[in-house]
Amino acid sequence: MAKPTSPPEETDDNDPTLEALAAKLGKPEPGLLEALLDGTTEARLVERGRQIASSRVLTDMRRLYATAHACWSGASNDKREKLRGFSPELLALAVEQALALERLLDAHESAGQKKDASRATRDAALRERLSRALLLRDQAYEVLRGVAGSSKEAREELSQAVGTAEDPAALARGLAQLAALGKRYLAQKKGPLAVRARLMRLDQDYVERLDEAAEELTQVAKTAAARPAGQKVTSGDLDRTDGINLILLEQIVRVFERANEQDPTIPRLVPIATRRLFSRKIRKKTAETAGGAAAGGGTAGGGTPPDEEDPLEGDDTPV
Repeated sequence: MAKPTSPPEETDDNDPTLEALAAKLGKPEPGLLEALLDGTTEARLVERGRQIASSRVLTDMRRLYATAHACWSGASNDKREKLRGFSPELLALAVEQALALERLLDAHESAGQKKDASRATRDAALRERLSRALLLRDQAYEVLRGVAGSSKEAREELSQAVGTAEDPAALARGLAQLAALGKRYLAQKKGPLAVRARLMRLDQDYVERLDEAAEELTQVAKTAAARPAGQKVTSGDLDRTDGINLILLEQIVRVFERANEQDPTIPRLVPIATRRLFSRKIRKKTAETAGGAAAGGGTAGGGTPPDEEDPLEGDDTPV
């Protein structure tokens, strides 16, 4: 175990923070986590962690690990014997993994906030570009309508070119088609149509402006619709780390539960934020203990032997 560093500032209620506990306990030896997780699949870790929010897991670990450390630090040799299954090394590993979860959650939430802000910025840019493009399209329609003249064929052609504004792609397409129609009109250097083009001030610069607006709108729409680059912290990362932390928390809670049965002065570590995962097992244990005592059978504590039915154990109900 590495030599502890100077402890960070503790909380106002004198319960050490995870950072303070880590400083007191030191860094766990390499390979401990791998040994603990041996035989556990990645899918199982993710599935276990998916059952509860990371913030709830952290809430209980901050409180319970501080209690476990305080109890062990002041425990007599006799009490430490009753806490077989628990060790400072196990707690150091649990605290290290709790801190890892804390960092992952902070990074995940920060990335989510940045993503939301970026999305809002892109959406605002798209709305502004759409508004400008729509105004330009309507103006171009009026200009080209004056140039086209009154023939039915010319009006129908113009109506087909302008299209709709049902989405950015349709509006951009309409602008590009109006630009193409304007280029055709400008290609006629003589006759009534050329005269009308001069009267309406249709020129090459205006046609190019329509093309540029269409291209810009297309690009802004693509940017707004694009998914952000892959985040460094995914929900799967959090679920896996939650699963690891729940395994460690379960082990420590279970050891203190057994020790409390032998010596009530050893505190039980009662989860609150994660009680949804614990409550069913704890209620079951209470009922079994009461039933065993009433019947006068079972083990010395009146409950069911741990190897038969451990109320804080269970492959199908992760803690």
